[in-house]
Amino acid sequence: MKEQILHHCLKKGILLDSGALNFLDSFRDFAQVAIIIEKIDPSHGNIITKNILSEQIINNEEKKEEKRFRDEDYKLIEPRVDIVSSWVLPARKIVVGDFVKHFRSRFIEISKIIQSRTESENLASINRISGNRQNVSIIGIVSDKRITKNKNILLEIEDLTGRTVCLVNQNKEKVYSIAKDVVLDDIILLRCSGSREMLFVNDIVYPDMFLSNKKKSPVEENVLFTSDLHVGSNKFLEDNFLKFIDWINGKNHKTSDSDKVKYLFIVGDLIDGAGIYPGQEHELNIKTIKDQYNMVAELLSKIRKDVKIILCAGNHDSLRMVEPQPLLDLKYAENLYELKNIIMTTNPSTVNIAARKDFQGFNVMMYHGYSFDYYANNVDYLRVNQAYQNPEMITNFLFKRRHLAPTHSSTLLFPHSEDSMIIKEVPDVFVSGHIHKSGISHYKDVIVISASCWQGRTAFQEKVGHIPDPCKVPLLNLKTRSIKVLDFSGEENDK
Repeated sequence: MKEQILHHCLKKGILLDSGALNFLDSFRDFAQVAIIIEKIDPSHGNIITKNILSEQIINNEEKKEEKRFRDEDYKLIEPRVDIVSSWVLPARKIVVGDFVKHFRSRFIEISKIIQSRTESENLASINRISGNRQNVSIIGIVSDKRITKNKNILLEIEDLTGRTVCLVNQNKEKVYSIAKDVVLDDIILLRCSGSREMLFVNDIVYPDMFLSNKKKSPVEENVLFTSDLHVGSNKFLEDNFLKFIDWINGKNHKTSDSDKVKYLFIVGDLIDGAGIYPGQEHELNIKTIKDQYNMVAELLSKIRKDVKIILCAGNHDSLRMVEPQPLLDLKYAENLYELKNIIMTTNPSTVNIAARKDFQGFNVMMYHGYSFDYYANNVDYLRVNQAYQNPEMITNFLFKRRHLAPTHSSTLLFPHSEDSMIIKEVPDVFVSGHIHKSGISHYKDVIVISASCWQGRTAFQEKVGHIPDPCKVPLLNLKTRSIKVLDFSGEENDK
């Protein structure tokens, strides 16, 4: 990547010494490097050293590992669109201690959420539970779960001070039904009776989330949500997508709905990629990554320029699958970066839209949804009730836990001192993709949208019995909070 960095700097009239070049090369993500170069203070002159970069980017030791990007770091940001939370973590060697730090941080953060929303009588850390029988509440992380021969559930619970075993009796139907859906690494509050050797669970409380204010914009603006274009696949429904673009542009059938569209969210899998699964090359119309992204840029460039397009990556895009996923790689997606109405963000991230002087705007949380497969296949309740056909069941399961991937093995994780997958602030809107199913629901006043796709049924989907629901686009009116689903499958315009 060094040649690419040098070429980019030369175009900017900047010279790097060897230390600065090696420092930038260590990021291994040219999109990040381009943003850093863009922010170099002109007062430093044309020759940039490592010390200059260090002073600019890193204010303390912790920030050597992470930089949280806010409004001013995104030169593509337009008025009324703000990045609330986005994660760019520079590539580095991962050691065991990183996972320890990560889980400790998660435990502390979610413990605070639990304590803020519930009365916790007799709350104690595990090492302070005596050997005498007592009523006690503990907050802990589930490190093991098993069923006894008597069909009771044993949970091994750990906090920062120690660990203990908690038994959920099958005769206590209410708490037993909750315990059946507990997964590894859940952080929960347990109200118990017993002693240090064994606690008997009377109630289980999750952090959960609630929206306190149902916002309505003073201005009538519409937002569209979609995902999973899979450009490059021979199943990409290009004609249908062009019909969608024509609708936005008001071509042939201009409507008040299309005229009021100001924002378009695309939640990952812009391209089908290459080498994602064996034999994929036989299912591609466009073989190379760069050509696939060039095609995406060509399509999105047709959308009228007053529509802000906010997009993040998914597991088919050409960058690391480890979450949080960074911005799209400038090396491959250069043409997308040239579109002035496109706003890049990470996966996951939260974006604020439509803010005005007297209105704080809507916070929209974006997550592609790679972890969803794990829960749909491994949680009995979700598997039995066919969660793949009802994606809101998966999101509701995760909302209760205030985490997008609570079980360690449910996604590929980039451990850090702050867990990017925690839902710290409750969003007004949550949008995901990945499942290729269109769905709209509400979770305690949070608008929950599962975005559809633009890819026909693949051979793999036929093999596993998954039926996608392509070409459906939810439209949200920010003034009324009403939602309709536009249908570009060719059968009807909307429903």
